[in-house]
Amino acid sequence: MKNLLFSSFFFLAVSGYTQKIIVRSVTEVDVNTIAYPNSLGSTTSSQPQKGTVKLTNGSEVKGKITFFKKKDIFNRVKVNTGDEKMEISAEQIATIVLDPIVYEKEYPNNFKNPEKNFQPGYIVLPNGMKMTGRVAQLRDFSDYDFFVYNVAFLPEGTTVASTFKGGRLVEFGQEINGVVNRWDGYADGYLLRLTDGRFRLSRNPYSKTKNEFFTSVKNQAADELSKEVAGQALTNNFGNGQNMNESLENAAKAGQAVQEVLGSIEINKKEYLIFDSVNKSVETVNKSNLKEVLKKISSGCSDAGEPTWDKIVEYINQLNSSCR
Repeated sequence: MKNLLFSSFFFLAVSGYTQKIIVRSVTEVDVNTIAYPNSLGSTTSSQPQKGTVKLTNGSEVKGKITFFKKKDIFNRVKVNTGDEKMEISAEQIATIVLDPIVYEKEYPNNFKNPEKNFQPGYIVLPNGMKMTGRVAQLRDFSDYDFFVYNVAFLPEGTTVASTFKGGRLVEFGQEINGVVNRWDGYADGYLLRLTDGRFRLSRNPYSKTKNEFFTSVKNQAADELSKEVAGQALTNNFGNGQNMNESLENAAKAGQAVQEVLGSIEINKKEYLIFDSVNKSVETVNKSNLKEVLKKISSGCSDAGEPTWDKIVEYINQLNSSCR
């Protein structure tokens, strides 16, 4: 009996949430990556794919689309609408948008690492909207303790969570043992915020590379436009009765900042990033330029003491308390 009670307690302590949870992952399908496995003479064809064909006359046709090539050149599609099969030549087609592939599976939510389980938290969408619920970090071997590529968010009052790849959210927070850890959208993942305040200190996951934080988009006009599009998408989806998960996913997708193409990841434990949330600037800090960079960002602030490499977290915390 004691063993049973201990096992039950251990499960509750590790998972923090015992309700059955379904995690959905949405994968976009690019028409340029469609395979053509079927062949008849000089003609090859694809497997049917659900989607929408928009015609040059402004109309559109929805259904299962089969692509055809003749002598390796795309020349037509056949659309099965359910009521009829339509042949459409390449000249009649303006664009083709394929439906994303949605995967859904039950999430164990009983990992030994608490950050992989759904914990109380929040996400911030590109339009600035903050949503509360539960957050789980979908960690694998390619992640680091301060950098994660994918997270899942479970809105309050639901049992289906949505997956958000890096770059889709401005930030997320996850509460573990009473402490809320905040992560900022950065490049193609999320960075753990080591200090909070005007100056946000994080480790740099990309050696010799400085990328953009989500909140520091280079083109401010493009940033504002993406927020407007995302906000409108979320409003429209709720208005159309679209479910919570699709609404959140589409809003994040519509507001995604253009990401820089990154090379292979190389961990650099001796480099930090400091994001100035007031000036929207990012500084890369290493042992060589430590004093130079900290002198630059602390200009106009009260004295925070002499900075040292081993005490950089404490220094930035002190700087945040005296410089707002």
